[in-house]
Amino acid sequence: MKFLKDNRILDIREAKTEDAEELLELLKKVGGETDFLLMDANGVPLTVEQERTYLENNLKSVTNKTFVAIVENKIIASSGIHGSDRERIAHNVTLGISILKDFWNLGVGTYLMEYIINYCRMTKTIKNIMLEVREDNKYAIGLYEKMGFKYVGKYLGKIKINDVFYNELIYQLVL
Repeated sequence: MKFLKDNRILDIREAKTEDAEELLELLKKVGGETDFLLMDANGVPLTVEQERTYLENNLKSVTNKTFVAIVENKIIASSGIHGSDRERIAHNVTLGISILKDFWNLGVGTYLMEYIINYCRMTKTIKNIMLEVREDNKYAIGLYEKMGFKYVGKYLGKIKINDVFYNELIYQLVL
């Protein structure tokens, strides 16, 4: 339990299969609120049943997890790590984070990042957390750098929105 900057209480936990429908709705809303994400207002192309299966599989995995941030009994943010069970790369995960616009700049991102970094350290398996961020997403870059992530590279023109190409920066946190 954490207090946000507006004094509301934030809880973070691993997503459960029962969260599937609410998570899909959250991703549609978040995708429609910003162009900084890879998804748009269509969210992710999964049915509720597919999302349930995805979350069920994540519950059994060490390197694939979905976490939710909850305020007043509503999921207001989602974050996940995605990795591989292949022995040579099992120590690496990629991180993604999505927060409803109404909750930007209240501390949600910081708390979610702390939670996930602590989880990754606790696993003893995960050694590298990678993420990608659009080059012009200054708030997100500030958060990642505050959390200790280091810039390691760039994808040129990786994202295309309305015929405009945007670069993606690659960041890594070595645990």
